[in-house]
This record gives sequence, C-alpha cells and structure tokens, in this order.
Amino acid sequence: MRMKYLQDKQYNVISLDDFYHHKQEQNFPDDAVVITIDDGFYSTLKVANDVLAKYNLPSTLYLTSYYCDKDCPIFMLAAQYMFYKSNNNADLSALNIQGVTGGISDENLNNIIKHGSKFKTEEERIDLLKALAELLNIDYFALNSERLLNLIKFEEIDQLLNKGMDIQLHTHRHTFPENEDAAIEEIEKNRAKIDPYLPKTQTHFCYPSGVWSENHWPVFEKTGVKTATTCEPRLIYYDTPN
Repeated sequence: MRMKYLQDKQYNVISLDDFYHHKQEQNFPDDAVVITIDDGFYSTLKVANDVLAKYNLPSTLYLTSYYCDKDCPIFMLAAQYMFYKSNNNADLSALNIQGVTGGISDENLNNIIKHGSKFKTEEERIDLLKALAELLNIDYFALNSERLLNLIKFEEIDQLLNKGMDIQLHTHRHTFPENEDAAIEEIEKNRAKIDPYLPKTQTHFCYPSGVWSENHWPVFEKTGVKTATTCEPRLIYYDTPN
C-alpha cells in the first residue's frame, strides 16, 4: 500500500546515487523520495523485490554480510522469537547457562543471548538454538526453512539487482565500533564480502540500528563512503551532512 501511495500521489522516487548528485548540485527535484531497506532479510527478496518492481520504484538495500553465507537465523532474533512464540514454560536451567533458571523471563533471555554471543562459531550458536527450541516446543528446523529470520544468500543478490535494487554497505557484523580501526574493518569486510556480487563498488552506508556519531565521519573519508543514513525522521536539506 505504501508503494502504491507513492505512485498514486506522484512522488518523485529517485535512486540513492541520484539523490547524492542532486544534493551536491543543489537541485533536488520536487517531492523527491529515496527508498532504503536495512539488513537484507529474506523477506526483502521474497516480498519487497516484486512489490518495488511492480511499481517501478528504485531502492537501496543496506546489506549486512555476516549471515549471508550462514544457513541459519540470526541468533539474537531467533532466541527472542522463541521466547515470544512459546507457551511452554519449561525449566531452562537444563541449558546449563549461568544465571538461567526457571522458565521464560527477560533475565533468562538476556543471559542466553549473552552466553551465545561469546561463542566463536555459528555452529555452537545453532546448537544452543536447537536446545532452546526443544525446551520451548518450537520447531527450529521449520523456523530455519521458512527463513523468517534469515538473511538473503550472496548468490541471491542477482535477483535483487535484476529488478533494479541497489546494494550498499551496512557493516559485516551489524556493529559499528567507536574505535576508528575497528570501524574501518567493519566497513571493509562488509565491502569485501558483497563486492564480488555487484557491478560497482559501494559508496553509501547505513548505521546499524541507526546509532551514529560524528566521530565516525573520518572513517567514511578513509573508506570512500559518500553518504551515511540514520534512523532519525527528518527531511534532508542541502546543508544536511552527508
């Protein structure tokens, strides 16, 4: 409905690249709108790709890359989803995780996520999710096969490009440290992962979870990033920092 509204009201939907050039030249077209999507969940391919193509609307996907070659849901989101969906208040102390005792609670969820985040491999986190799913009477394999909380795969990027979607940067692990070297590493690893699947190098970026700082701006200069998107609702003007 939102895409139909943009078309019906004759908004001027432009690409992110066109937005950047118009901003540099200070000649925004009237009613200019840029459509961007965060993260790269499978629903972007399954649903949004066809809807945007139907209305012939350009868009940009900011793709975080770590989970694109992992056949599993995002760990933290999967744990949260299982707690939300389950009606089974089993004793979670069977997981043998420090601080986890009794049934479903915010404290137990936070301790499970904290514990799993310390694992060195995704396989360990998957094993934890499977054990949690069994206790909470959730079908982990169905959750994974439905790809509700999975990202697109690298080899599926072509399907987005073929219908006019642009792919840009969103860090590798969906985190953007304050430390300059660590922040640069997040961008460069993200770029290295997705660049082989794209026709051009990425020059646009979206802050993970919209958390931003002016301290990051030198990072963009060093990595060739032209624009950085936040989650703050406001219009863009010619004097708005890129």
